[in-house]
Amino acid sequence: MKYRSLLMVLVVCCLAPRPVVAADDVFDSNGVKIRYVTAGKGEPVVLIHGWMGDSSMWGRDRFGNTKLDTTGAKGFQLIALDCRGHGKSDKPHDPEKYGPEMAADVVRLLDHLKLEKAHLIGYSSGAFIVGKVAATHPERVLSVVYAGQAPLVAGEKSSDSSEVEVFAKAVDEGKDLGSYIIAVTPPGKPKPTEDQAKAIAKFMYDGKDVKAFAAAGRSFKNLEVTREQLRKCKAPILFIHGGNESDYVKDRVATVQKLLGRGEVKIVEGADHITTLTKPEFASAIIEFLRSVKPK
Repeated sequence: MKYRSLLMVLVVCCLAPRPVVAADDVFDSNGVKIRYVTAGKGEPVVLIHGWMGDSSMWGRDRFGNTKLDTTGAKGFQLIALDCRGHGKSDKPHDPEKYGPEMAADVVRLLDHLKLEKAHLIGYSSGAFIVGKVAATHPERVLSVVYAGQAPLVAGEKSSDSSEVEVFAKAVDEGKDLGSYIIAVTPPGKPKPTEDQAKAIAKFMYDGKDVKAFAAAGRSFKNLEVTREQLRKCKAPILFIHGGNESDYVKDRVATVQKLLGRGEVKIVEGADHITTLTKPEFASAIIEFLRSVKPK
């Protein structure tokens, strides 16, 4: 994840350029209300955002509301949820309410919408959630896109939880989150001043439930799956990330692809963890992949 993923909430990203009206609703997922937005008709595609983001990561209007565009995705129904602890979904503070429950929310959403299967796209930590669904419910998966990350596989490189713990500890201690912004600035990047960091933190976290973010982040390790479980999912796979993505993510993607022995890899040249989402190549590669695996 690293620092760049924290800025994901500042990015306006969509699968195509012009937003259209989308249906906005909630459903009960084992006692937790989960908000989701849908647009279009056709094969379902579930979009799963990253840590501290929400469904508007996939498209938003000028007011910041989630808007999904199907202009470039005709023949598909786009479904973007706010993961529990994020956006307009419920925000429990117990870490036990996250982890596998975040993956279960995806399956329950399919049940709620009476969908047998769906294409799954997860960005950053959303890829951890997608991996858990693919490993535990392979029969519900049409295809998988791991974007900007890879699933967590037991015995391989695990999630880098240091960023999460720095954030969660600051929340636990009631510290100004500007100190967190400074602490996770990548090596080689200029660190913001204390005042700058406080301003960034205020912009990013004011009005947000940071305790829920901390609980969700601490649960990511519980999304780990075994290689045997993951191999049971025979659905087509696409790995996609920026050419300037961190070496940590690049290495994890390469490791998991080798472990599975399959899966296409697309590189968005000149893009990093944040800017990958804004590049037309990102959207076009995903649409091309979805069309290639769609039954004729």
